[in-house]
Amino acid sequence: MISSSQLSVVSSQLSVVANDRELFKTGRILTTGYCLLTAVFFLCLGLQTTYGAEHDGRWAILIAGVSGDPDLQRTYLKELRDLRSVLEGSLGFRRDQIAVLFDDPSQDPGLIQNKSTREALQAICRDFETRVKKEDLVFVFIEGHGAYDGKVYKLNLVGPDPTADELASMLYSIPAQHFVIINATNCSGGSIPALSQRGKIVITSTKSGMEKNQTHFGQYFIDAFKNNAADADKNGRVSMIEAFLYAGRKVEEYYKNEGSLQTEHPVLDDNGDGQGQSNPTPENGEGLLARTTFLDSGISSTDRTNLTPEQQKLAREARDLEMQIEELKYEKGKMSEADYEKKLEALLLRLAQINATLSK
Repeated sequence: MISSSQLSVVSSQLSVVANDRELFKTGRILTTGYCLLTAVFFLCLGLQTTYGAEHDGRWAILIAGVSGDPDLQRTYLKELRDLRSVLEGSLGFRRDQIAVLFDDPSQDPGLIQNKSTREALQAICRDFETRVKKEDLVFVFIEGHGAYDGKVYKLNLVGPDPTADELASMLYSIPAQHFVIINATNCSGGSIPALSQRGKIVITSTKSGMEKNQTHFGQYFIDAFKNNAADADKNGRVSMIEAFLYAGRKVEEYYKNEGSLQTEHPVLDDNGDGQGQSNPTPENGEGLLARTTFLDSGISSTDRTNLTPEQQKLAREARDLEMQIEELKYEKGKMSEADYEKKLEALLLRLAQINATLSK
């Protein structure tokens, strides 16, 4: 029996066709539509394709810099606890693949392995360099204080403060192709030009380095994954764009409820152009990676450990096909309707074949 979450995936896939009203006015619906419906049906059978099917393909670096205030220190510590709990819990990250840095590790030695210094971050990146594979995903969460002098962003750590360029150099020494970086500090928008690269999702709590007040985006981003709160399409998973939009709405609500001027405006950059957008769309070129990137494994821990090397290979191919489908949507305006339908049909049918194989 198909579950309600699977039916929602069917609906979302059918919307690809339903949005093209002209398609339904032609005889092509008898062939193309049938193939798409068939593909979507088999897609339901193998719904568990994802980003990084291997159990060791996901890594996390959680950083809280200098707190500067006991209340803020408690706030940042709570965020790290919440995020670590979510990563190890519902998202299924391995504990030995999560590194945590905090300004006072004695506050929770069981949670925190390192003091938040530049040297400690460099050491973690060097360690990850030897363990992370090219096809893996690295999730980086940064909380605390940032500084911006009109040209250069710096993250306030214990000791020397790394610039955004130095952060990029350290983090991107890790050989993973896929990065998700959440910079929830004030002034974080100033870090986008340095962190922006193709294949990297960069989300910041402010639209520029000039928004210097305390931010609230970080906690709301974490909340997005609790009980799949941000799962807008009801497919049982939270994508990066869903988490971003959810947290952005919560930030707006916070300032409205407080009756104060909103001093943080979250933005997302995932096309490598160094320009964050508050509303990522095909029109502005942002959001493609974020729509198809998830922190979860996509399959249960039991199924994950039972995957054969061949199944792992198929899961990676399915992940690439899902990305190609989203990319095709962004390219639709540059091609004829017939070419779009033909390419979409081929991608969906191949994805359905793989999912049917993985579901056996």
